[in-house]
Amino acid sequence: MKLLRDPLGRPIKRLYFKTEELDERCEQIVADFMRRHSGGYRLPIPTDDIIRMIEAEADDLDMYADLPEGQDGYTDFFFDRKPRVKISARLSDPRYENRLRFTLGHEYGHVWFHAPLWRKGAQEPDSCPADPCWTCHRENIETAAENDWMEFQAGYIGGALLMPKSELTMMAGEIAMRDGEKPPLGVDSELGRATIERIMRRCQVSEQAARVRLLRLGLSTES
Repeated sequence: MKLLRDPLGRPIKRLYFKTEELDERCEQIVADFMRRHSGGYRLPIPTDDIIRMIEAEADDLDMYADLPEGQDGYTDFFFDRKPRVKISARLSDPRYENRLRFTLGHEYGHVWFHAPLWRKGAQEPDSCPADPCWTCHRENIETAAENDWMEFQAGYIGGALLMPKSELTMMAGEIAMRDGEKPPLGVDSELGRATIERIMRRCQVSEQAARVRLLRLGLSTES
């Protein structure tokens, strides 16, 4: 872990983690939480457990916020208190369950990793809330550019919580063995598609989320 200058000029230090560290921390924190509160670790990670994880770290969580179309959720950071999280009421529709799960994981990344940086950055006791609040848009929640490190990390954490690296490595290896292959597999090959479909079922995530996660872990390739 390193603290670096924020490349986008935000008044906080950039928290730098290798993705391997993020994977390890995410797997550990969700497993520990579920052992304490849910009778043990299992997949898929229950949506209610992700909600409880946010509630334990946030000042407020609004699951039925009236947000603009295309905006799934956002986190308000404050210098003097814990963050406030809003999730679009639209995601309460069962059709959007996978989208809700990833949005919650993404916002948990902000609450757990980033909110403490804003509180540590306080200059005055009566400092105003961070402006602007950092908003997670539907079109980039899983694939934010790496220079926007807060959004990239939150997106990575969302994937790591729902799709633990150790589990995906095992799934991809088992499917590759069907044809005597080893990962990485072509993401659009027959075995690559089979891996994505298994992750979608096992982890209760969307096709896009599974695809992005496999590529980022190097378990699949575009070619």
